[in-house]
Amino acid sequence: MKPVGRLPAAVALGTLFNPLNSSMISVALVHIEAEFRVGVAAVTWLAAGFYLVGILVPTLMGTLADRFGPRLVFCAGLVTMAVTGVLATLAPSYAVLLAVRLLQAFGSCATMPAGMAIVQAVLAGPDGRPPPRVIATISMVLTASAAAGPVLGGFLVSLWGWRAIFLVNVPLAAVAFAVALRWLPRVRPLGSPLGRPLVRPLGRGDDRTGRRAGEPADDGAHGRASGAVAGPVVGPVVGPVVGPAGGRAGDRGGGVRWAVVPWLSGGLLATCGQFALGNVVFYMAFFAVPLWAQGAAAVPAHLAGLLVLPLAGLDIVATPVAVALARRTGLRTVLVLGSALLLAGSVVMLAGQSLGPVLVAAALLGASAAFTQFALNSLVFVHADRRDTGAAVGVFQSSRYVGAATASVLLGVLLDRTGLGGGGWLMTGASAVVLAGSALLPVRRRAASGGGRSAP
Repeated sequence: MKPVGRLPAAVALGTLFNPLNSSMISVALVHIEAEFRVGVAAVTWLAAGFYLVGILVPTLMGTLADRFGPRLVFCAGLVTMAVTGVLATLAPSYAVLLAVRLLQAFGSCATMPAGMAIVQAVLAGPDGRPPPRVIATISMVLTASAAAGPVLGGFLVSLWGWRAIFLVNVPLAAVAFAVALRWLPRVRPLGSPLGRPLVRPLGRGDDRTGRRAGEPADDGAHGRASGAVAGPVVGPVVGPVVGPAGGRAGDRGGGVRWAVVPWLSGGLLATCGQFALGNVVFYMAFFAVPLWAQGAAAVPAHLAGLLVLPLAGLDIVATPVAVALARRTGLRTVLVLGSALLLAGSVVMLAGQSLGPVLVAAALLGASAAFTQFALNSLVFVHADRRDTGAAVGVFQSSRYVGAATASVLLGVLLDRTGLGGGGWLMTGASAVVLAGSALLPVRRRAASGGGRSAP
């Protein structure tokens, strides 16, 4: 393999663990509950706890990658995956299994932000973004591995029992670790722990946006809004956990607040919000289709998981099309088209009462995921400060699980087991909002005042 292709391959191999393990558990919950006799409410924490960690941890992992080196954090995540694979396989009780599962989620959250920080540092082009084909490859792996999780998990559980879905991570992590050591370069952190604090102190000398006196504004009004959110909202939650990390003399005294994610521009926040809402729609279909198939269409459980394969298959086919279209017409066209496909798939799902329309809807949603994830992933590098790429990608990854967790909560309320009406209406409404947002989402970085960054 050519050197230019080795880096994306190594990153893609490492990033598949998070979406794969988040979805693979779904087919094993019944078997785990039967063995440990803990009840359905308790066993579902194996999935809900993974989502909760997926919301809270990626940003922290990205920040650690930015400060201490992404290669170190990436490899530590893979080691964690291997160790937890062994521990979960040997778990003697449900309590131990749940604790190991949460640790597994913690490790799986490290590879995406750290890997993309390496890609950004090594392969960024003149416009400040990695090559589109690199972003497309990694996006494709993320979506495909999430959709393939229930299928792989079903075969593993049927052949060797539920413990096999944890044990399979050991050889996969060993291969990914060996590839990472050989193909991932050492990247000098742009934000050294000695030069920049791990968490940014907001002291008396800061204005309400978290900007020091004399520092240039970033992203215009978007930057002011995001700074006002990051300090007061994120700081009180994260500050007590990570503690003070130094600052300027002006930070002494009262009124000091902390923010783990510096400089979240308005464009980045809008991108992540769009991604979260799109994932509400995607995961509503991802969870609802197998449940509906088993309940209303009487499809056997081991075949119901195969119905989500169009979500993965169309993603693989449509991603190269999205890359070519972006090269010709720009990211706006890709984003709007992906959102339109999302709405079309939701409308078909709303009307679907048989397997045919449901498969068509899944195919449309799979194509939509290819277009929207590629476009939004690309926009992360447009709106993020290069010094904080890992943290920005971590926020983006967290937004995926915000959408997934929201979908899983709403599903139990809205899904009609004799049809897809309740979930279909929600998907259609959310898709309409996503389509409107795609026309308004900023796709270029604003020129910063005072000699800041320029728009690509």
